[in-house]
Amino acid sequence: LHDALPISIEFAHLGRPGEERNLLVELKLIADVGLVGYPNAGKSTLLSVMTRAKPRIADYPFTTLEPVLGVVQDFDQSFVIADIPGLIEDAHEGAGLGHDFLRHIERTRLLIHVVDVSAHDGRDPIDDFNSINKELREFNEELASRPQVVVANKCDDALDEEIEMFEEEVKKQGCEHCFVISAATRQGVKELTDKVTELVSKLPP
Repeated sequence: LHDALPISIEFAHLGRPGEERNLLVELKLIADVGLVGYPNAGKSTLLSVMTRAKPRIADYPFTTLEPVLGVVQDFDQSFVIADIPGLIEDAHEGAGLGHDFLRHIERTRLLIHVVDVSAHDGRDPIDDFNSINKELREFNEELASRPQVVVANKCDDALDEEIEMFEEEVKKQGCEHCFVISAATRQGVKELTDKVTELVSKLPP
C-alpha cells in the first residue's frame, strides 16, 4: 500500500434537471440588394453580367432553387446582390417555397424588380409587376415601401409600344427609377449598375 499511487477523492452534488427547449433557427442571407421577379424574368442572367457570379442559367422557369450571391465592385465601393428564386402568385402564403425566398428579401436594403417585357410566354408585364408587389406587401407591409428599381428586361425581344406602355404604368404608380435593358446583350446594364451603386451608397446600413 505504501507504493500505491495517491488516490484523489472528488465530491459531487446531487444533479438537478436541466432546461429543455425547442428552438427554430432561421438563416437569412444578408445582402444589400435583392433581385425579385417572376421565374424566367432574367434575374440570374442579370446577376451574371453585373457581378462575377456564375448562377445556373437556362431558358425555363425555376432554374434557381436557392439564393445566389454576387458582388458588384466599383473602384472603392462594393455591395452584395442576392438573386432570389422566382416568386409566384400566393408566394406570401408559402406557394412555391415562397416563405423561404421572401425571408431572404427581408435582409436587403434595395430591391431590383426584374420584369420580362417581351411577353413571349403569354404573360402580361404589367400584371407581373403588380402581382410581385402584391406578394411583397402581403408577406410584409414594410417590403412594399422598400426602395425599388424596376428593370424592364428582354427589351431586345419586345415591341417599342409594349415597353412604353410598361414604363408609363410603372411611373404612374410612383416608381422613380425604371430601366429598359437586355441582360443577354448587356444593353443598359452599365447605366443600371451605376444607378444602383449610387442608391446603395446613400442608404443607411
